[in-house]
Amino acid sequence: MEHQTHEKVIGSVAVLFLVIGVIVGYWYGYPKGLDAGVAQEKAAQKAREEALSAEAAKAVNPFENAATNPFEKSTVNPYQNIKINPFE
Repeated sequence: MEHQTHEKVIGSVAVLFLVIGVIVGYWYGYPKGLDAGVAQEKAAQKAREEALSAEAAKAVNPFENAATNPFEKSTVNPYQNIKINPFE
């Protein structure tokens, strides 16, 4: 009978250490993990914003490459056939 009591005490102590370990680990690790996760998400958000702003800047100026100017060889005069004098 004393053997069973001894096993119960050892089991209870093991469970107690396990519970204490979980509590201490959670208390110590949760804030660090939370801070690391928040920092990682902020860095990812900043990278996404930079990529989107660079893409938007390219989309705003379609003639960024000077070699592809569509008006370079244009001979169209928008004022050529305008009737200025209404009495003619």
